[in-house]
Amino acid sequence: MKNNPETKEVRRLITELQKIQQLALDSDSIIISKSQVPQQVVQQDIQKEIDTVEKLIKLLRSDWFMSVVGYFKNHRTSSPYANITDEYQVQDLIYCLALSLIPDLQYEDPQYKNTGALTSTRIDFYSVEQKLFLEIKFANSTHTAKKVEAEISEDIVKYGKQLTFSTLIFFIYCADGYTFPNPREFEKGNDSARFVL
Repeated sequence: MKNNPETKEVRRLITELQKIQQLALDSDSIIISKSQVPQQVVQQDIQKEIDTVEKLIKLLRSDWFMSVVGYFKNHRTSSPYANITDEYQVQDLIYCLALSLIPDLQYEDPQYKNTGALTSTRIDFYSVEQKLFLEIKFANSTHTAKKVEAEISEDIVKYGKQLTFSTLIFFIYCADGYTFPNPREFEKGNDSARFVL
């Protein structure tokens, strides 16, 4: 039994786990050597996370959303999606798209109240696996770029205090022919988040 290779491997793993238990539960202190976890596996996991977020951004930046709205306008004229009039309709369509790439996507996820904050926050969409926050904004002639920009600034401050995400994406939909002024410059000036306009 002692010479069984599986038994030796189990003992080795138990010994390693006991060593980890002795460390303080500070993630900075726990280092797994390259010999224990193949570097290729780590790189694949990181690349998979990046690829999923990048795919989502590409889909959101493409004319996918306008094509869907066009489909409803031309083929389902009695559908509420034939005339996008509020942020919730935009959220519904984005959720359907993003769920195809991010199966663990949650909606309307309340976040913990930050220390010193008066209110808790409620992110539109959240993925634990991707460490992703996705916030939808609706702009039109009454809800102008200035108002949307103020909301985004506030969101960046609130969500920036959360430790549960690494990517924050804003999708800004402009309704009724409203145009967000100079969207690429706006993106460049806000490098703490990803924008899709």
